[in-house]
Amino acid sequence: MNPHSTRRRAGLRLLVPILTLGLVAAACGGDDSDADTTEVPAETTAPPAETTAPPAEGPTIRVRGQDFSEAITIAEVYGQYLDAKGYDVEILTPAGFRTEAIDGIRNADLDLIIDYIGGSLTALAPDGESLSDADEIMAVIGPLYAEIGGTLLDYAPAIDGDAFVVRGDSEASTISDVADLDYVFGASAQCFERPQCFLGYTDPDVYGIEFSDTVTLEFGPLLGEALQAGEVDAVVWNDTAPQIDEFGFKVLEDDLGLHPAQNIAPIVRTEVLEAYGDQLRADLDALSAMITTEDLLAWNVETDLEFRESAAVATEWLEANDLI
Repeated sequence: MNPHSTRRRAGLRLLVPILTLGLVAAACGGDDSDADTTEVPAETTAPPAETTAPPAEGPTIRVRGQDFSEAITIAEVYGQYLDAKGYDVEILTPAGFRTEAIDGIRNADLDLIIDYIGGSLTALAPDGESLSDADEIMAVIGPLYAEIGGTLLDYAPAIDGDAFVVRGDSEASTISDVADLDYVFGASAQCFERPQCFLGYTDPDVYGIEFSDTVTLEFGPLLGEALQAGEVDAVVWNDTAPQIDEFGFKVLEDDLGLHPAQNIAPIVRTEVLEAYGDQLRADLDALSAMITTEDLLAWNVETDLEFRESAAVATEWLEANDLI
């Protein structure tokens, strides 16, 4: 199964067995101000539960991942899961990043996206306060998604936080320590525009770091390659990147709490959610409650280090958890 091909799956309602899925308790954000360590415990396998009827008739659900491996796998997990549940699903070719995903909901070009809630906060409320509590972020971005025709559903326990990454021999332990070092900084183009990323690192009222130089890099494995080769001294990555352990890098403590909570959460186009009724919401909430940070890391090992296709990785996880 190739994640880079467009696939429409329709008419499967009468052919797919009715699956059982235990409703796992919805994730709850804690009061801990450390966004990257507030993962909510969740079951990784679904206990037996009463079967439910196939979904009501409704429109095709178009889902598309952002164009990097973890997001592609996440989109495949949600898309394949809904397909197995009997929904009419179209998994589109991955494209773009957060801006394009949000625009897809706004313009009714996409029906389901899955995003990192802190990233959504930055995109939808760029001048707003940086928040580290997941529930506080949800309270802000929920109404903002509603304004563009989307409905924000429950977030998952899975967190993929922003990580300020340096080589293992760096003398720095916290991001504040970098202010005293002559470091070349590398990051994606998006980071350089975000107050919770480069703008916050260099803001005199936050970290006040003066980097000796900056390099714009494509988000993903190239960040690690540049860091390992010594082309840069620090990068901003996702903390579930398997290369961090693979290459002996270390993640510096965000000692001033700049980085927001980054749990993943689905956003459904409201018109589509209303067409299917409460069952689509319940099905998506149940899936989200099962996905953990450890799952994200395991998926990334498979795609980024073992070079497996995201679609196959998603299928394997869904089968292992009796979801398809």
